[in-house]
Amino acid sequence: MFEFDQATAHAGDLAKPELPYVPVTDISKMSFLIWGEHCIECAAPACFATCDLYDPRPDSRCRRFAAGARRNPNFHSFRGYGVEVEFKKWAKVEARGNTGLAPAGRIRWIERILQKVAPILNVAGKAVSKVTGQERFRWMNFALGERVSRAIHRRQRSEAPPSAFLLEVYNPEAAAMNLNLTIAAARDHRQHAQGFVGISSFYRTMLALPPGYSRHLVDYRLIGGIAERGSFDVSLTPEGDGGGRLVFLTADFVRFPAEPEAHGARQIKCVVWDLDNTLWDGILLEGVQPAIRPEALRLIRFLDDRGVLLSIASKNDSETAMAALRALGVADYFLHSQINWNPKSHSIRRIAEALNIGVDTFAFIDDNPFEREEVAAGVPGVVCIDPVDLTQLAADPRFQGSTSSEARARRRMYQEAIQREDVERRYSGDYVGFLRTCGIRLEVDGYVPADFDRAAELVQRTNQLNFSGRKYTREQLIQVLEDPGIEKYVLRCSDKFGSYGTIGFALVRQGDGELVVDDFMVSCRVQGKFLEQAFFAHILESHNPRDARTIRVNYQQTAKNTPAGKVLESIGFTSGEGPGRVLPENVSLACDFIAVGCSACVRQIEPSLR
Repeated sequence: MFEFDQATAHAGDLAKPELPYVPVTDISKMSFLIWGEHCIECAAPACFATCDLYDPRPDSRCRRFAAGARRNPNFHSFRGYGVEVEFKKWAKVEARGNTGLAPAGRIRWIERILQKVAPILNVAGKAVSKVTGQERFRWMNFALGERVSRAIHRRQRSEAPPSAFLLEVYNPEAAAMNLNLTIAAARDHRQHAQGFVGISSFYRTMLALPPGYSRHLVDYRLIGGIAERGSFDVSLTPEGDGGGRLVFLTADFVRFPAEPEAHGARQIKCVVWDLDNTLWDGILLEGVQPAIRPEALRLIRFLDDRGVLLSIASKNDSETAMAALRALGVADYFLHSQINWNPKSHSIRRIAEALNIGVDTFAFIDDNPFEREEVAAGVPGVVCIDPVDLTQLAADPRFQGSTSSEARARRRMYQEAIQREDVERRYSGDYVGFLRTCGIRLEVDGYVPADFDRAAELVQRTNQLNFSGRKYTREQLIQVLEDPGIEKYVLRCSDKFGSYGTIGFALVRQGDGELVVDDFMVSCRVQGKFLEQAFFAHILESHNPRDARTIRVNYQQTAKNTPAGKVLESIGFTSGEGPGRVLPENVSLACDFIAVGCSACVRQIEPSLR
């Protein structure tokens, strides 16, 4: 549900689709999410008094969409309309996560009721706020929606989880747009050391939105570990510093109805293959490349296209078998393959556990009658098939799967889940090891006049990673920038997930044998990536060691910038003589997993202080 009651009336023409579109409608249950306009810096309401970007909505919160979230009847969707949003700078769409599911019809009914009472609550809240002097009463409608969301979550949390997060969107612009989807533990629920977000507390992916319609489905297995730990947020943010226009059709956690059973037949969700004399002719021998059976390859492609998952249970040498599968170009079709010398019933149970689906939806293809009997006895419910019947399976009602686009993407979703689980296992407790896989790039450039607006935003809005705690008006900032004795730096960041845009601003001057960082503001959206340490290493290395042997940071604790103090503490800064925090000369600033330099030339931070 979007906050239509805060939209601007008659704010320009609404987008119109150029082509027809068939939205997803076979949703049995869904979550109740309240999508609102938010700022990526999360400084409200303190920033309302200092930020030039503050544009009050009717409820006094900040307008981050050009005209609010507007209902667009030109689009057909599960709800019967689209929601048009034009992002302003630093804007994102965000909702407090809720995976408690209720029947889709009930959720739509609740949304209609809340939208009808919104104008009444807005008038009442404004009146109560005026009498009491408390702004929070102007948010009564939003608070009611949050209470309803929590009630649904509590009542439905014992049910089966969602199938996926479903996003359907229309891009009315002529150019493609990148949108960051982030699902992360809520800021007040994150459990991490020294203010750094742990690997298991967020999921982030970049969604490429071409002009026109696009549909994106994130399998719940990718995010269930985050959602089930406690409170979490879901956000959709344009790449970089923002901008762009979109029409949202669906943005919900959903569960799809169970696949219908054709003619009463149980639907097969996973087919497990033997290799020798089944997938290929003959016995696998080292140094001899087998030839895949044409009828087997046709069936694999058919099943994969229908969303039926594929795996392997074979008694073979794993490395030799996988090399053969890769050479045949079919290795990627199979998930959680079990190539070992264990009983095949044991292998199938392991596959079912890894895929989190019941063994009664499995089929097993093997040429050996003994192996089929062993599986039938060891895993009752598995359909055991002789490969002589391969050509008949594409017409078998049990193997039809689905023809939807979601089915075609099912294997890819499982592969993404496997990759994420592998990363978590490899880097469990090793957050730096995980960061090494992210391809983090930090660009440190000297300030130029074109950076003024963004620098002003950072010095006005940043709270958590505002090391000095100071806020500047635009006039005060102009005076500081005119001082020739101060070095001014602008920081930009990107990683394999996309660009974060301009994320930092620093004012540095030469002290007595040290660099003094008078002001340093860093966006909280890159918190925990060690960018502060990389920046300190970069500026120290770029100065003559005779003039700057160490760094002093003007850290002044405020009610909100404790995370900045923890960053300095984790790096090794101490409260020595003089103001702020100083880095002892023997402390290394090495963080060789970040590529850092100017926008025209990026290099690796050297693995030492000097």
